[in-house]
Amino acid sequence: MRRVFNTKIIYLVISLILVLVMASGNTVRAEGGGGDAIDRFKKPMPEVESMPEDEFLKKTKLYEDVPYGDKILAYSIRYPKGWVMGEQKVSSSFQLDTKLFSNLNKWYGPPRMGGRSRMEVKAVNMEYQLTAEQWYLQYVLESGLTLQGFKVYSDKKVESLMIIMEGDISYYLRSVAIINGKRVVMAQYYVPMYFWNQEKAMQKQCIESFKVKNPKDELIEKMLSFQFLDIAEVKYPESWRVYAKPLRNITRMNMKVLNVRQTKSGYTGATQEAIEGQVDVTLVSTITSDSLLKEIDTYKKSLEGMGMLVGKKIKDVNNYKYNKDFSFAATEVYKGIDSTNDSVDYELWFTVLVSGNYYFFLTLLTPARSESYVTWARNTEAYKLIIENTAPYVEELNER
Repeated sequence: MRRVFNTKIIYLVISLILVLVMASGNTVRAEGGGGDAIDRFKKPMPEVESMPEDEFLKKTKLYEDVPYGDKILAYSIRYPKGWVMGEQKVSSSFQLDTKLFSNLNKWYGPPRMGGRSRMEVKAVNMEYQLTAEQWYLQYVLESGLTLQGFKVYSDKKVESLMIIMEGDISYYLRSVAIINGKRVVMAQYYVPMYFWNQEKAMQKQCIESFKVKNPKDELIEKMLSFQFLDIAEVKYPESWRVYAKPLRNITRMNMKVLNVRQTKSGYTGATQEAIEGQVDVTLVSTITSDSLLKEIDTYKKSLEGMGMLVGKKIKDVNNYKYNKDFSFAATEVYKGIDSTNDSVDYELWFTVLVSGNYYFFLTLLTPARSESYVTWARNTEAYKLIIENTAPYVEELNER
């Protein structure tokens, strides 16, 4: 059995390459580089020489807090000696918002001509599964800010430097954002531009000292489950909507998961819906399938029937954690081309999984990163979650 599936896997890879290369060969539209637009934010952080560690420790104080008694918000940070702490807020009914930050603490430097430095720690709830990089770039885009430097430490932590205006004073603002549980906790240090050269080392090292005290890895949304009988299970974020026709046989099964945006009409107040992302999951029996090449070609034609053409390959995806019971797993990203509207760029994420007597085909159709970074980030992270939470029931597959 294993030898047969290894042969099919080799054939799968060859077939997939042939079909998708032929599809891209039929594409006549020029492939634009719109995805580079977001990359303008990804500038390296400027080099700032740190003061000796013992000097930094002498000039600063350590502050630790558990805001509102919430352990997820617990943090520590060092702030310059001589600075004044803002008024502490206490509330028994404290709740974080998903749109607006809640201030957890503030510190103010000495008053001076040219502007006063300050530090802030604040937090906000997350709505959807995003990496720290995706969340922060979304925050920057929605706020209309421009980055002078940006550094990604991990999927949970990023740092940035930007110039902002408050009144008639320009500030260098250095920030660090950390995803902890379902929250983003952020520390910021504002320095008036006139004083930045003399204060930039202190700014850098205070921000680098910021830590969350109780790191927690947690999914932002609850995951719901869809089962293909006793053959496989697919989990998806609860904010997505599942659509599946009644199963008529077990040789070919399909379900869709949709990212549906709801808006209210300004004239009538009626709710309107628009699909902003679609994940398609198809299981095909290897026993009744003529060939994998035919299955992939059939799937491609079904996309073409909806007006979507497969364009140039963008990349291979190598950071997914597939279920261990798949004997083969691969994900690739292609440009998606709407034959009815070439003014909008799309991406088609394509995953092939093999287990037992079934091929699993999963695709994500999403607006390209250059079209809507916010939508693209939400869709691609949801797709990653769906892929990593798709699992075959191995005993049932092998029995069949």
